[in-house]
Amino acid sequence: MIFDPVYLIFIIPGLIVGLLAQFFLWYAYGRFSRVSASSGVTGFDAAKIINEGEGFGVEFITTPGKLNDHYNPVSHVVNISSDNATNSSVASIAVVAHEFGHVQQKINASSLFSIRSALVPAVNLGSNLGYILIVIGIVLSFFELSVVGLALFSLTTIFSLVTLPIEIDASRRGLNLLFFLLKKYNLVAVDQMGGARAVLSAAAMTYVAALISSLGQLLYFFMRVQGSKN
Repeated sequence: MIFDPVYLIFIIPGLIVGLLAQFFLWYAYGRFSRVSASSGVTGFDAAKIINEGEGFGVEFITTPGKLNDHYNPVSHVVNISSDNATNSSVASIAVVAHEFGHVQQKINASSLFSIRSALVPAVNLGSNLGYILIVIGIVLSFFELSVVGLALFSLTTIFSLVTLPIEIDASRRGLNLLFFLLKKYNLVAVDQMGGARAVLSAAAMTYVAALISSLGQLLYFFMRVQGSKN
């Protein structure tokens, strides 16, 4: 389809929030990645301490890059970015704690976490196929095909909607772990908890931006599909 200027009206809010979220994330992460944790342990060492001390039983590996840390619930592996793995900063330990918050979600059988995991294959298929079907349906004036495409594309928005509370909960769990482990392992000092909270709060904002962006795109395509029907 030819680019529609109206599309900008729907995506600009998400872009603005996304840029602000990225700015706050890089600011908070950049600031507290320069603050050494009181314990002096690296992110990788912190992962070992949390994993062994709390009996989570996960494997963890180091992956190249920065802020690409994630937990794979299928393989039960925590991936720690090389930057966080080798640094002994408050930011690095906060990010690692967040990932173990996800581990705790799986162990505790969080319903939202299970739903998101189940949605992953459908979202991977629906996000691309849905867009293609929407375009073909509009071009060929085949309304029913566009509706199918819209339904598939909406899975992306549903995924973002489910992901947001999961990420917020993982950050909450991560902070709780740091507070709980403070007395046991002293990973960070009490007066450094504010820095850890700032990093995790900024990270959560990126998921708010993703949801707004996804909603904007879905509303735009809904408008186009309805327009093709009329």
